[in-house]
Amino acid sequence: MGQQTVLILDPDAGASGVLSTALSRKGAQCRTESDPAAALSLIGEGGVDLLISELVLPGVSSPQFLREAQAKDPDLAIIAVASAVDVNLAIEVMNSGVYNLLLKPFSLHDFTFNVEKALERRILLRENRLYQTDLERRIEEATSELKRANAELQATKDYLESLLDTSLDTIITSDMDYSVTYANRGAGEMLGHYWNGLVGRNLRDVIVGGPEELQRVSDQLDKGPIRNMEVTLRTADGRHLYVMASISRLLDGDGNVVSTLSICKDITQQKRLEHELKELTIRDPLTGLFNQRHFYQRLTAEIERCRRQNHALSLLLFDVDHFKTYNDTHGHLEGDNVLRTIGDVVREHTRDYVDVPCRYGGDEFVVILAEAGQAQARQIAERIRSAFEARHFGDCTLSAGVMTYRGDATAEEFIRIADQMMYEAKRSGGNRVFVREATAGSAKNKGNGDTARNSAFATRFSRTGTTSGGR
Repeated sequence: MGQQTVLILDPDAGASGVLSTALSRKGAQCRTESDPAAALSLIGEGGVDLLISELVLPGVSSPQFLREAQAKDPDLAIIAVASAVDVNLAIEVMNSGVYNLLLKPFSLHDFTFNVEKALERRILLRENRLYQTDLERRIEEATSELKRANAELQATKDYLESLLDTSLDTIITSDMDYSVTYANRGAGEMLGHYWNGLVGRNLRDVIVGGPEELQRVSDQLDKGPIRNMEVTLRTADGRHLYVMASISRLLDGDGNVVSTLSICKDITQQKRLEHELKELTIRDPLTGLFNQRHFYQRLTAEIERCRRQNHALSLLLFDVDHFKTYNDTHGHLEGDNVLRTIGDVVREHTRDYVDVPCRYGGDEFVVILAEAGQAQARQIAERIRSAFEARHFGDCTLSAGVMTYRGDATAEEFIRIADQMMYEAKRSGGNRVFVREATAGSAKNKGNGDTARNSAFATRFSRTGTTSGGR
């Protein structure tokens, strides 16, 4: 770590002391602070290479604080630490430029490793920024040289192309009509075009979003050069690449805009890792279905959309009959296999990107059936029930309850009624689907004449599926 300076911000003096001691042994110069305002002042004075900040700061929004810290020093490396953190806050913090978010407790070995990598990244970013600034300066100087003489024009052009082709980043210049006038070898390799094949193409064909996205970029350029804007580019074979773009307008000697320079770094892998991180926070690792937290978030959103757009919405809730007995008899590994199989069956019989299948907990599962009325929901539930039954896991079958949303019921009422139907199916012998539907008055079970009432809904329920027992 050399003589690099690390600022540790933590209201807990004991915690910051432990971290300071660990880094000092590695040769770092450490300072500790408990006050965010004082920390910002130190950063503004310069000389701080790395900020290690507790994510939970009393009276302060941590994302806002981190943005202010980076505004004072754009090259500042930042590591956030926290005992526990909300998923959305974690994503917001990571998107704000933090190198990493460490969850307590962590080992000092992992901590110092992350510190070393963050400091290395700071050095690379500074070198890259200086390189980019120097590169833009050279291009501007070379562009003005083009006016002097045709002989110097060719020599300068050859020099610049040789220089730019050493960069793995995409470097493109375009005229005022967005036609590409120059593209380095890195641009061709990144976007999958043959050597110099981008020249003459219009950026509307390269940037995802076409004219609308180009207009957004142009509006930003009217305010000044763009630094680190996320843009999506389209490759020759139709794939999408996420890039971090720095864009500026090049002027002639009279101050007129003659072209636009774009330097783009591929961040597709970083975006993929961010997506995978988010998936880990919303997926159940055993079944691959969404988890309970994601279920509650999506259910609230779907109810609001149902009310606003006046379309159907149904909820399917089911659990495994005799699962505990099967688990105790065959072992937990076989029990896990049952749950994984249910995940496979649910995915096979629900709609990708429309329905929301979730593991509610234990051997209970729930599916949000967007834009599905009672009849369609019943069909989906019955297909899942019969498909699982055909897998033959001993006496294990599924008991399911279906509720189609009506009126202005809350999410809790919606879940409770579907849950009530599931237990009606279970009490009736299992391996069946019970459906509750809103009516003008009280009604009965179509199968056996039993009545069912609810304080919020006058309902009737029907059933499908068979069991060996029944009632």
